[in-house]
Amino acid sequence: MLKYERFFILCMKKISFFWKKETMNQLHLKKNSYAGRLIVFEGTDGAGKTTLVTLTKRYCEETGSEAIAIKQPTDLSRKTKLFQKMMYCADHREIDYRAVQLLTMSDRIQQNHEVIEPALKDGKTVICDRYIYTSLANMLARGYDQETWFFEAGKHLIQPDHIFLVYVSPDKAIERIKQRIEEKDRYLDTELLARVSAQFLKMSDQERFTVLDGTQPPEVTFEEIRKELESEQK
Repeated sequence: MLKYERFFILCMKKISFFWKKETMNQLHLKKNSYAGRLIVFEGTDGAGKTTLVTLTKRYCEETGSEAIAIKQPTDLSRKTKLFQKMMYCADHREIDYRAVQLLTMSDRIQQNHEVIEPALKDGKTVICDRYIYTSLANMLARGYDQETWFFEAGKHLIQPDHIFLVYVSPDKAIERIKQRIEEKDRYLDTELLARVSAQFLKMSDQERFTVLDGTQPPEVTFEEIRKELESEQK
């Protein structure tokens, strides 16, 4: 009987694996048909995205491309009581994470309509600190893997031309976060951060992320970004 139980558990694990892979396949964004390009940086808090966004913007401007740097979610949703409670309170029993996802998804769709698409139409380079993949990684890390509405809403967003995943180990990310003065009072769910980090790595092949080593000096890491952008033919 024990042999059959082990077989059943193994089958369930395989079903779970292929379900999550199928879930990733449901993310179909709009093709970027505009003259501009969309560059996205993903990764957990503490990975080192902000510095690389700055270096990339400077590079684009120096090579003759008008560039804008934006972040997601915007302050429109970041400053809501719901988002603040999720970020800074240890007790999440009163929070339905779907409500947070609806909040940030509406924010992304509005920014796509109001900022990203107009800039791309004008031939500008849009550099975005976080994108829909952050929501997906957090959603899956929390066990929400049957949210079909999420993928339907995602169809309104532009597919990035380049996606850079800045990766550091969860321990390193936590160490960096705790060194920030502005984050000293923030509740940090270290187990969740580790699960989110794992989800980013899982989706890196599926979504064709370029994975960057966030432990390197920013100037060294940026060389990989520069090489990819230079090889681009658009």
